[in-house]
Amino acid sequence: MAISTIPAYPRTINHIGLAVPDLDAAIDWYGAVLGFEIFAGPFDLTSGDAAFGSLIQEVLPGARRFRLAHLATGNGVGLELFEFVDPPAKLDTSADIPPQHGFFHLCVTDPDPEILAARIVEHGGRRRTRVWTATSGDPYRFIYTEDPWRNLIEIYSHDYQRTYANIR
Repeated sequence: MAISTIPAYPRTINHIGLAVPDLDAAIDWYGAVLGFEIFAGPFDLTSGDAAFGSLIQEVLPGARRFRLAHLATGNGVGLELFEFVDPPAKLDTSADIPPQHGFFHLCVTDPDPEILAARIVEHGGRRRTRVWTATSGDPYRFIYTEDPWRNLIEIYSHDYQRTYANIR
């Protein structure tokens, strides 16, 4: 069967990988603030590692050492946190320019985005926007915040499909 004849269907998101400058602090923050649970790691991996060294060299040829941990979210989508140690990552923390390519934001669902946004601020994050609605007068609210490392976290009051299903 040719690849082009394999039907497209909605795949699930398995996990999101996020680089952070301090793995231990990020594990604590994502656990305390968003309730994500660590289930594997932290692991310290090097390009010379017997089990994963060749994979590291193939995916990230310049990485010599990094740490990682796996966290579980409420709906089973994983959050894989990376701390690049050697060489250290150069994370752009500017809030004023859009990202060039790649990761833009992570979105979580909470019935009260304002309260979760306040919790994020209380734990060292930042509120980026006012509360928005998908369309005028509807109950579907969302807000942008940041974790302490300036990664954007959007908060939706309802699931993705319900929020946008009626927008034309």
